[in-house]
Amino acid sequence: MIKKDYINSAQELFNSLGGYENIISFMHCMTRMRFQLKNWDIVNEEEIKKASYSTGIKKNVGGNEYQVIIGMDVKNFYETFCKINNYDIDGKTIIDNNIKVSSDDINFVTKQNDEISKMKGKFRVKGITNKCLSFISKVFSPIVYPLIGYGLLLTIWSLLTVEWNGTNTSAGDSVHFLGQFADILNVLTSTFSLFITIAVGYTVFKAMRCTPIYGILIAVVLTAPGLINMGDVKPEEGQTILGQYPGWTLFGEGTTYPFKINFNGLMVPMIIVAIFGAYMERWTSKIKNVTARNILSLVLIIAVTFLFSVFIIAPIGMLFTNYLSISVNWLSTNYIAKYIAVPLIGALYGPLVITGLHHSLTPIILQGQAMYGATIIQGLCTLSNVSQGVATIAFVVLNRKVKQLKELGISNGVSSIIGGITEPSLFTVNLKHLYPLIACSIGVFCGSLVLVASNTYALQGASSIFGYLMFQHKAPDATGVSTWFGGGFLWGAISILVSCCVTFLMTIILGKVKYFSQRTRNLLLEDFNEDIFELKKTYKENKKIKTNKVKQTK
Repeated sequence: MIKKDYINSAQELFNSLGGYENIISFMHCMTRMRFQLKNWDIVNEEEIKKASYSTGIKKNVGGNEYQVIIGMDVKNFYETFCKINNYDIDGKTIIDNNIKVSSDDINFVTKQNDEISKMKGKFRVKGITNKCLSFISKVFSPIVYPLIGYGLLLTIWSLLTVEWNGTNTSAGDSVHFLGQFADILNVLTSTFSLFITIAVGYTVFKAMRCTPIYGILIAVVLTAPGLINMGDVKPEEGQTILGQYPGWTLFGEGTTYPFKINFNGLMVPMIIVAIFGAYMERWTSKIKNVTARNILSLVLIIAVTFLFSVFIIAPIGMLFTNYLSISVNWLSTNYIAKYIAVPLIGALYGPLVITGLHHSLTPIILQGQAMYGATIIQGLCTLSNVSQGVATIAFVVLNRKVKQLKELGISNGVSSIIGGITEPSLFTVNLKHLYPLIACSIGVFCGSLVLVASNTYALQGASSIFGYLMFQHKAPDATGVSTWFGGGFLWGAISILVSCCVTFLMTIILGKVKYFSQRTRNLLLEDFNEDIFELKKTYKENKKIKTNKVKQTK
């Protein structure tokens, strides 16, 4: 939290330490700011020692730490120092939006990046919706790579334990070593939903520029062994889950409330609780007495957040999370709805990326995976990202006479297919020329039909061509459906092929439509100063001349 009393002091300390040129990184402990500096000799120690904000200096030569003793309110001083001097809360990253590039540095890549930024600004949703999406992105971005690793481990475990042809026909059952290896993988993967839940507590606090360790502590408390997982409560016919859920009887015997609900796997409720905890930290930071604040802040943050969680968020969140997952699973498995809802989501995923709304699917994917073991929506992400790259490459093939376009299109297309990074393809080709985006939506719709018809599920992870590794051989038992003969790896591959082939063909077909071809001609003329119509005409004439020469020679 930035404090006005520290604004001048933070700037003075920054200058005394030598500014950006000398500060490598910094952090704080209970009473001190700890700096990693390039050169200690240029530090103005006299200014620091006599300043009102400092009570002394300590040099840890062995640890290469230059320590400035601030006092018990060092946390607020640290945050003010970061804010005033344009540092991120990590004490390393310099936030500078005013960097200017000279005309000598402007090249093809720079032009492309500028174009992407302009297109993003035009199509991104604004206001509170944009802030919410940005927040969701900050919460889940740090755990993307662990999720990919988890998905690969779980896929290997699935291959070793799946019963290919009846009872006891898995690889683990047939080979002792593989069975033991599967047990090891089971240990590695079985607690991953717990990790994700706790990680969300950490990332929410960090996204809100609060103390991340409090987020971890709150998440650990709410996933303690004394609380009961939602999946462990099995109401009988005619009973409700709330009626059978264990809880405390604070208000007398016979009244079970609040419930002992474990937050493990409850992504959306965990995010809400972590946000509440972050605001509690901000509120406690306003306690003026430093000693009282240090004693009471942790107790208030943890205790009040826990009570808020178990009394209010837990029952509401449990019902919301439970029925949201049930609704998505119903849309994915109902013999009519699945052929409408899921393919539409797939077709619209590309446009959702343009607006940033695709981030809203991440909690749904994680929640579905936590409840059922896998989700059909993850497969849609893979189909869409790969097909965006295919659409871009098809566009290049159609307009291959423009040489400069090859450098742009091929690299962006490959980036989308191999890396799952679709923004270059989307904003420089597909959206700009429109018909490749339409062709991609059609292709993904067709590929999605194969996914839902065959009941092919996938784990959250890579959304590039390597997303194929996330497909599961069979649908989770909890979904109530069975994957077609051949398994998810076969039908996942077929769905990708269908999506890519239809996307490529539709891009070529739509590119020959008069409206789109004329529009593309104008845009390419503007970008590369080359007329695609004239290039094609010249190519045909040259080809005709060569043919005539060959005939004359014969």
